[in-house]
Amino acid sequence: MKRRYFAKHLATFLIPLLFPLLILGSLSFFTTQHDMKKDINRNSHFLLTQSQNQLELILREIDTLKLALFQNSRVFNELSAILQQPEFSYESSKSYQLAFSFINAMTSSKPYIDSFYFYSDNPYRRFVSSADGISSLDHFRDTSWFINFMDYKGPPAEWTERRKVAAYDLQQTTDVVTIYHVLAEEKIGIFLNIRTAYIERLLRDITNYEGQLFLVLDEGNRVLFANRPQYDIGEAELAAIASREEASFDMDLPGGEAGVTKIESGRYGWKYVSVIPHASLYETPSRILNYTVLFACVSFALGLLLTLYLTRRNYRQLLAITSLIRSAENNKSQLQSPKRVKDEYTYIMQNMVQHFIEHRYVQTQLSEKKYKLQFMELLALQSQINPHFLYNTLNSIYWETVGLTGKPNKASTMIEHLSDMLSYSFSNPANEVTWEEEIANTSSYIHIQKQRYKEQFDVEFQYGEDVLPYYTLKLLLQPLVENSLYHGIKEKNGRGLIRIRITRAGEELRLRVVDNGIGISGERLAYLRQALSDEGEPSRHIGLINTHRRLRLMYDAGYELRLWSKEGLGTVVSIRLPLRDRPS
Repeated sequence: MKRRYFAKHLATFLIPLLFPLLILGSLSFFTTQHDMKKDINRNSHFLLTQSQNQLELILREIDTLKLALFQNSRVFNELSAILQQPEFSYESSKSYQLAFSFINAMTSSKPYIDSFYFYSDNPYRRFVSSADGISSLDHFRDTSWFINFMDYKGPPAEWTERRKVAAYDLQQTTDVVTIYHVLAEEKIGIFLNIRTAYIERLLRDITNYEGQLFLVLDEGNRVLFANRPQYDIGEAELAAIASREEASFDMDLPGGEAGVTKIESGRYGWKYVSVIPHASLYETPSRILNYTVLFACVSFALGLLLTLYLTRRNYRQLLAITSLIRSAENNKSQLQSPKRVKDEYTYIMQNMVQHFIEHRYVQTQLSEKKYKLQFMELLALQSQINPHFLYNTLNSIYWETVGLTGKPNKASTMIEHLSDMLSYSFSNPANEVTWEEEIANTSSYIHIQKQRYKEQFDVEFQYGEDVLPYYTLKLLLQPLVENSLYHGIKEKNGRGLIRIRITRAGEELRLRVVDNGIGISGERLAYLRQALSDEGEPSRHIGLINTHRRLRLMYDAGYELRLWSKEGLGTVVSIRLPLRDRPS
């Protein structure tokens, strides 16, 4: 018990303290994470687009160089002719100087161009270089471009490749990206070498997050440019990134989970990729989460100490109270109140415990009194119906006897039915009866009233034989018919009709009394519905109000009585009762 008491107080102190903290921290974490991820993806997409625009601007400038070379047919033809001659002539030397100056001027003005090669098929394996002029492949260190060019078999095409170039010193190489323009298979080609260092410096300048990786991939998903030389993304991961259709997604990489953003360019089939590790991406949300966990741990420790202190202080007093209450319940010893009040527990022991036994005694007396009062009220309410009806019936018999001038036909019949009703009403008024008995008593009442009102109304019963053996409250149906007759049919012009329907629905029995009388006004209907829930004495509709109270005394909350009426159309009383196959 002590452990449960401790756990209860621990939950009482900690839940109000930790729950808002954890909720606030979690909401802050997830909201910040979502917003930051959305902003970072948008920013990464913007930076990739910016990089794409810069690189494609460079490519367009290179296209301008190529177009300028082809558009200047004189330069193109002179270069092709010079490569075909075994020796320079004066004319060819002059043309070469003109063409070389043109090429050198165009390439030297572009800081991102490392060199420019022009090759036209010739027997001397010579080509034009923007750096060295006419050179021979037999004496030039950078020849891998020529090998790739000659290995290509197909129509004119363009592609890119990242290479290492050793211009003069074999120990020192330069990374370049070569753009191949094959104008004729194994015949004519233009080759532009772009300095990767220049492009990668541009990528480093737009890096915003620690650990962020910018990559430019070629059509074969090979890295052309990267903002840093070292990264742990292999060919399989690059292929997986390239194959994804989404522009932004999360992916497990060798370095951990990361957020990836990419865009694709139609030019050369390049792909621009941004990779940001989650450790950097969610640094701020992670810090919020760490602070939340730290504060939650501190709060838990403080709450634990506070709960432990209060539990030890209060548990002894609770044990004393529990012991006194159990002693009082078992009558083992007499309760002893504290001599003076020290705290709330001694106050409870002095007051609440002192009245414990008295309260149980009073509660027992009240329960007995309650059942006696219910029984007496049941008898009083039921007996109130009998004199009310007896007065009206005797008055009717009196006028009927006068009208018959001493002849016994109708009067004797009414007296016979009245005798049956009085016997039914006064014998064991608190007993329950079967529906067969209740319907028979109501039929006697209806017969008397038909004699009185000269057959001004009809009554239709609708019930199945299966409901007759079940038990119900005595004199339940007759007061409802009386209300329909006196407050609905009596004031109606023309013949009236009362329908009584009794049906079974599962474990319930439903009674419905419908008349086509004058109905009840809205104001009067509201008053009656209010009277059904009040305890005061009604001035009219005594039978309906008393029936409702008798049902409440008998079935408590296990029944339902509802009243509908429309002025000029009629009234409906519906009652739902529990199904009983024996008296309660």
